[in-house]
Amino acid sequence: MRVILFILILFYFGNIHAQHENKQTTDSIYFNLLQKAFKYSQTGKNNEAMRLGNEALEYAKRVGTDSIEARAYNIIAMAFMNLKDNKAAFDHLTKSKKIYLKINDSSKLISIFNNIGVFYGDNKQVDSSNVYYKKAMKIAEALNTKKRILLLSYNIGYNYGIYKANYKKSMSYLNQSLSLIEYSTNPRINGKLYRAIGYVKKELKDYESAHANFDRSIEIYKANGYINDLVEVYNYKIEAYKAQNDLESTNNYLFELIKIKDSVNLIEREDLAKEIEVKYKLKDNNDKIKFIEKEKIVQQKLLDKSKRFNWLLTFLMILLLFTAYWIFIKNKELKKARDKAEQLTKVKSNFYSEISHELRTPLYAVIELSGLLLKENVNVKHKEYLESLKFSGNHLLSLINNVLQLNKVESGELKIENSNFDLKALISNIIDSLEYALRDSGNSIVLKYDDTIPSKMVGDSLKLSQVLINLISNAIKFTNNGTIEVIMSRIKANENEGEVNVFFKIKDNGIGISKEKQERVFEDYYQEHAKNDNSYKGTGLGLSIVKRTLEAMNSKIRVESEAGKGAAFFFDAVFENEKDLEVKDEAYLKQLETIKAYKLLIVDDNKINQLVTKKILDQLDVKSDVTDSGAKALELVRENDYDCILMDLHMPKMDGYEASRRIRAINKKVAIVALTAASSEEIEKKINAVSMYGYILKPFLTNDFVATIVRAVKKNNM
Repeated sequence: MRVILFILILFYFGNIHAQHENKQTTDSIYFNLLQKAFKYSQTGKNNEAMRLGNEALEYAKRVGTDSIEARAYNIIAMAFMNLKDNKAAFDHLTKSKKIYLKINDSSKLISIFNNIGVFYGDNKQVDSSNVYYKKAMKIAEALNTKKRILLLSYNIGYNYGIYKANYKKSMSYLNQSLSLIEYSTNPRINGKLYRAIGYVKKELKDYESAHANFDRSIEIYKANGYINDLVEVYNYKIEAYKAQNDLESTNNYLFELIKIKDSVNLIEREDLAKEIEVKYKLKDNNDKIKFIEKEKIVQQKLLDKSKRFNWLLTFLMILLLFTAYWIFIKNKELKKARDKAEQLTKVKSNFYSEISHELRTPLYAVIELSGLLLKENVNVKHKEYLESLKFSGNHLLSLINNVLQLNKVESGELKIENSNFDLKALISNIIDSLEYALRDSGNSIVLKYDDTIPSKMVGDSLKLSQVLINLISNAIKFTNNGTIEVIMSRIKANENEGEVNVFFKIKDNGIGISKEKQERVFEDYYQEHAKNDNSYKGTGLGLSIVKRTLEAMNSKIRVESEAGKGAAFFFDAVFENEKDLEVKDEAYLKQLETIKAYKLLIVDDNKINQLVTKKILDQLDVKSDVTDSGAKALELVRENDYDCILMDLHMPKMDGYEASRRIRAINKKVAIVALTAASSEEIEKKINAVSMYGYILKPFLTNDFVATIVRAVKKNNM
């Protein structure tokens, strides 16, 4: 939220006919006092501004000096607005306005109309805000006061740019303000003007100009010690660098922003007690003023009764202030906790998205290219290598998916993706992949496999392989020169029609787990280290992910162990018989026939990804064109009729979102599907905003790939 801008033109201290020399001298003292209060409000020292403003107000009410009273209300309102107490701020602004209208001081009306405009703007009532700014502008132009015209032009331009997104009108007013900057004597308004121009340029994607204006603003703020204002301009720079996909600059400014926020928090903590004390002292003094006014009309015979009443009132006020103070502290703590949680969630989401993209992109090439090569004529030895390569890639992908999306694991939102697989081949590949770890630890594996288990079943083989790899790796980790038994048997008694129920058990003769620690081993990041030289640290996520993955598969992991006597982990899982997917296979075959009639466009700046996606479509007998940028995609869409566009999201210059938005402007019929290696809720929202039909996450299953494209084309043709 923007820090409220208050630039008040110093009030012209009117020619008050002093009744005597002492009163005139005293008025001058309080006028100077209010000048100090004004400066304090501009530099964020709200406690000092309120203390001096309250002192002047009490004096003005006592002697009846309208000009000092009006100005005191105005400055106190500024402090209340800085403290986000909108009701108190508006009450004081209204009182100040009534006095200035009464004394008919045009110069002072400019200031009060401006401040009321700022109040409405800060509360998102932009139309009301502009009404008061324009009232003030009309008076300022009549008086030809350059400094005030500069301020009001900035405020109106700020409203149009920040709240109305009318950047053309915003720049018109901001440029008018900039043309008068030589008349400005307040560096803070100069910094805010450059910051506002930078924001509008950022939204217009003129990033070079945006950064130039942001840097000028930062220079002014640092030179004058406006630490609070630096937070907003750093946030704008970070947004601009993100939009430019400049991750290095984004990270650098994020670190700078953290340092600045730490400084702001330190200052806020030091001033908090003083601000609260002054704020409530102001209320207490207002009560005293009211008491003085009442005292003039209260009869002498009721004086004793009034005193007793005021003692009771004071007690109630103290109780009320104590309650208000407690609520204020709690609300502040809750707000800080909420802001911190929201920021962490946003950073976490962005981190997952970027890391997901960086890891999945090369895996997409490894998995899909190995799969494509397996469909070629290769000799037996090379086929074995390729199968091992694809298996390892798929396993690594499964591990990455769960680690990057640990928040989804914790909330039970893991997606189960079923496919045909051979359990015996799966466990054989897993054992082969762990050969090095076995040899290094001096262990051996004994596989006890029930041959009544069907050779082909349907289930999520990737998640099952991850579970088995974690359990077997765990057994190897805590066993040296021992034996690990892998037992798989069919439980026919518990099977329903069309199901295959398999019991799994991983048993070792290693160091074992004590009874009191058996529940803890399934906690996130908990590590039970072996007490021998061959032990090694892990992520502490293995058994935790096993537990949650099996829960997503409607199963449960159990353990039996004693310290020094090894451990056994076991579970059972239900799979479908392959024959029960004949209907699904038939639907897939229909989709394959349908997609052959389509013509697709692949938009991806990565040459390897282009090759892989193009090769997959070629094997499916689907016609396709390839381009490496959003700009070239626009030209091809104008020249050709495509049924579907596979759009990469992370591209330089023009990303997939902007390319899709422009394509929609010239062709509303073509289906657009995001083909990306990044995954997050934010991406899904952005995709919907530019009329894409979902996204395909790389690497993908061919069945899902085909089904998504067919559904997208059919939906767009409806």
